[in-house]
Amino acid sequence: MLSDPFSAEDGDVILRAGPDPDLKHDFRVHKLVLSLGSPVFKVLFQTAQPDDGQEGLIPAVPITDPPESVDLLLRSIYPGVAPPTITDLPMLLGLLTIVDKYAVPTACLSLKERLAAADLLEKDPFGVFIVARRLGLIDEAKVAARGLTLAKVMNSPSSKNAQNLAGEDLFRLMWFIQKRGDEGKRMIQKFFMWGTDPTIGAIPCGDEAHSGEGAKEFFAKLAEQIVEEFEVNPCLDLEQMVRIFTIGPDPPSEGFCGDIASHPAQRDFYVFCPTQPSRIVAALAHLTSELERNRDVLLGKALGREFPT
Repeated sequence: MLSDPFSAEDGDVILRAGPDPDLKHDFRVHKLVLSLGSPVFKVLFQTAQPDDGQEGLIPAVPITDPPESVDLLLRSIYPGVAPPTITDLPMLLGLLTIVDKYAVPTACLSLKERLAAADLLEKDPFGVFIVARRLGLIDEAKVAARGLTLAKVMNSPSSKNAQNLAGEDLFRLMWFIQKRGDEGKRMIQKFFMWGTDPTIGAIPCGDEAHSGEGAKEFFAKLAEQIVEEFEVNPCLDLEQMVRIFTIGPDPPSEGFCGDIASHPAQRDFYVFCPTQPSRIVAALAHLTSELERNRDVLLGKALGREFPT
């Protein structure tokens, strides 16, 4: 028998829950409260028949949902009752499913926010992705997929339950992970190459000591280190990029350039000088935003209707 607050003497309806007719659990609740919280319950109560058992003439509504799920649902609806504490993804999936079934919008919104909470995403982003895709929650699925790698999928506590994810959804996720990795690495490597197009790669600052082979080697090593980190953490932010630069390869020479703002590059923050950290930080900020933009574009393709074949 569940320990619950839903046995009020002034309750005017009984929810008789359970898939087994011989193992039902009764919740004595209030029509008004549940009707205000759920239009589905409001309709059910209109056809409820009086129960001729121990509860006298109080209407009883049989439902097939497990009593444990109904208990969580009622705690999500009832005012003055502590909402359920979500401890793991299976519990959240069960609650989201029954909340959606009975159309409880306020509870559904808070549960969607819980699904995308930092602790669950850190603990099991693949599990969050599975739950989100099963329930058709596109935005939550995108949040979970952003930082996923093949290693994180394979090592996820939910990997043994991958059968809960539709084959097409798993294929879409694998396509995204592969495509984001390949394109991201190409973007990083290309960004640090000398080029003639100022919108693509690095533009040397003009100082021979800072733009010759030594500088090329410096930026090639920096790109290599960023790629290595990107493969582990595809959601690199600017702070992490700067950290890689700070502990990375040594610049090819000491000292700082003079005024290089007049460089002919169309966007002078593309002008790289290994001895000018402010220029590097500005460039890394741009690279970070480009990687994020590319990731979001690929996510839109992977989880959208116009999925590339």
